[in-house]
Amino acid sequence: MVIALYGNIVDKEHKGDIELLFGELAKRGAEVIVYAPFLEFLRSMLGHTPQVKAVYRTPGEVKHLANFMISIGGDGTFLESVSFIEDSCVPMVGINFGRLGFLAHISSEDIPSAIEQIFNKMYTVEKRSALELVMDNNPFENFPFGLNDFTLQKKGTAMITINTYIDGEFLCTYWSDGLIVSTPTGSTAYSLSVGGPILSPTTSAFVISPIAPHNLTVRPLVIPDSSTLTLKATTRDNEILMSLDSRSVAVGSSLTATIKKASFCVGVVNLRGNNYFKTLRNKLMWGADTRNTKD
Repeated sequence: MVIALYGNIVDKEHKGDIELLFGELAKRGAEVIVYAPFLEFLRSMLGHTPQVKAVYRTPGEVKHLANFMISIGGDGTFLESVSFIEDSCVPMVGINFGRLGFLAHISSEDIPSAIEQIFNKMYTVEKRSALELVMDNNPFENFPFGLNDFTLQKKGTAMITINTYIDGEFLCTYWSDGLIVSTPTGSTAYSLSVGGPILSPTTSAFVISPIAPHNLTVRPLVIPDSSTLTLKATTRDNEILMSLDSRSVAVGSSLTATIKKASFCVGVVNLRGNNYFKTLRNKLMWGADTRNTKD
């Protein structure tokens, strides 16, 4: 089995966990390919070079070669790793060396069990929808897709005015600090923090959530993901901040962006005994109550 590893920088306290991961993969004869900058970091961290088959720097070097993608870090690292498998549907799993670990939900102590389950095919793959950003001079043209969300935000002090259209029909004008368009996967991320609803990850929908709206008559809105959403944004400041998952860029004072469902899904692995709702309870304390007795 060919396993691709992706990561950035992890704390030195996880040195033993990294060595454990490579040891578990070696025991099972895995062919390991590693993101080149991450391998350089591991060399300095471990004091030696882990045994790997190859390195990769671009999606073309990994997406049709790997049987599995393992991200090492937090949820941000998990989102970054999606851009390396693109539309290949390589199953993804994340080892959490970060904080929340909603997407990257495997803890350090569960590494041996997780690797065993992967090699024994004791898992399911949940197909998560992604969104696509279409616009002129797209700053994300190399990978204009997001598993979590697309966001427009003010960069200065002035509000953003966002004229919003669904399938060509005018919805409303948002006067706000910004706007989030999230997938069901992203409904537990930034959208949730501004009052958006949580959607089950296989729901066929988008959530439109305003950030600090300047009127009381707008709330987060759920729409079918078969819809095409057009946003026309302007601000009195010089720039608007635009983000797609963990990637962000500042653009001019006006823009037109179209959001639609991507033509492919991202395969997120659920190991035995784990599922979305268990993660919801454990990570977000969903329904936490001293009267509850179930695990």
